[in-house]
Amino acid sequence: MIIYNTTFLVMDQVRDDFLAWIRTVYVPRATQTRQLVAPMFARVMGSAEDGAESYALQFRAHSADSLQEWKDSIGNALVSDMTRRFGSSVMGFSTMMDKIEL
Repeated sequence: MIIYNTTFLVMDQVRDDFLAWIRTVYVPRATQTRQLVAPMFARVMGSAEDGAESYALQFRAHSADSLQEWKDSIGNALVSDMTRRFGSSVMGFSTMMDKIEL
């Protein structure tokens, strides 16, 4: 199982619009093919800077290949949509993690 995490730095002036967009556009599109499942969204505590906050969005994918297929078919388009909509007011970086059982 792969965990796919994207951390976003969101400027205060677009925060409400960004949060609505994540809920109503990003997550429904990201999960429509079922290549990504189990979305979890959180505010990063202690991350507030002057005029910005950080948020983390995680999904699970069955494999790295499945995640790459998702990026190629849906993920890159979502990033483009986000950039068109929010410009430099929202920045993100993604990490892929391999789940290890305890």
